[in-house]
Amino acid sequence: MSPRWQAAMIAADDVTQAPLLRTAFTLDPGHWEVTSAVLHLSALGVVEPHLDGEPVGEDVLTPGWSSYEWRLRYVSHDVTARLAAGDTAGDTAGGTGEDHVLGLALGNGWAVGRLAWSGHRGLYAPEPSAIAQLEVTFADGHRQTVATGPDWQARASAVTADEIYDGQDVDARLLVPRWAAVDGPADGWSGVHVVDFDTARLTEHLGPPVRRQEVVRPVAVTTSPSGKTLVDFGQNLVGWLRFTVAGGAGSTITVRHAEVLEHGELGTRPLRTAKATDRFTLSGGTDTFEPTFTFHGFRYAEVTGWPGELTVDDLEA
Repeated sequence: MSPRWQAAMIAADDVTQAPLLRTAFTLDPGHWEVTSAVLHLSALGVVEPHLDGEPVGEDVLTPGWSSYEWRLRYVSHDVTARLAAGDTAGDTAGGTGEDHVLGLALGNGWAVGRLAWSGHRGLYAPEPSAIAQLEVTFADGHRQTVATGPDWQARASAVTADEIYDGQDVDARLLVPRWAAVDGPADGWSGVHVVDFDTARLTEHLGPPVRRQEVVRPVAVTTSPSGKTLVDFGQNLVGWLRFTVAGGAGSTITVRHAEVLEHGELGTRPLRTAKATDRFTLSGGTDTFEPTFTFHGFRYAEVTGWPGELTVDDLEA
């Protein structure tokens, strides 16, 4: 059954690039155990929900492409086990006076990012925004709703650029550990504003969700005639690279993607204006990178800036 939307579409006040949104909440006391908890959400952009410091579900690029002028798809996640397992209604945790934290990580996606051959951005929305409604039912029939609204908080993430066509930039020096957890940082947050949005446009998601399907390992790492490092995955695929690496703070690894080689070099000519390039700036410690606000069709990846010698065991797609 479709939710009766009480939530508002919200966007960050002071952050225009890949903001993090969050709210802390306490389960209503005196109502026995949680018997049902469902999170409904959508975004103008793409959104990744988090509950108590952990991702909700395996979906990526939610809510996907839509005819935004007519409808916006929403998805629903059953989080009953997450809330029932740690049900401490009436108590406090982490010394903050709050039991739980609901967080939303936002990217530009199709609605806000660069789209089509003209290179225009923001064709359907000028900024990334999200709407979420957590509906909790207790054993005695009591219901509690946690919804996006003007009381939420926002801050910048480690994602410094993200586009479907052009790729994603991540600066590991800017990571906010446990930003959606009860014991996460209390400072550094600013406000949000409500975006004018008609919830009648929200329509239940149709079709299978977008999820990671498999892991593909490289078959070879070679050097191009111009001296570039090329990683060959042996097949065309859709996705991104994932790797863990340690290197000097502030140094950057750049990954360019293409389906073919031309004269032994990465063949980007068929991409036209799409950059299909991800950049990862290292923190100086051990960093794990996985750019989930973009995707690429590729067989080959050109990698520059890797600390040391790159081997087939260092990364995966």
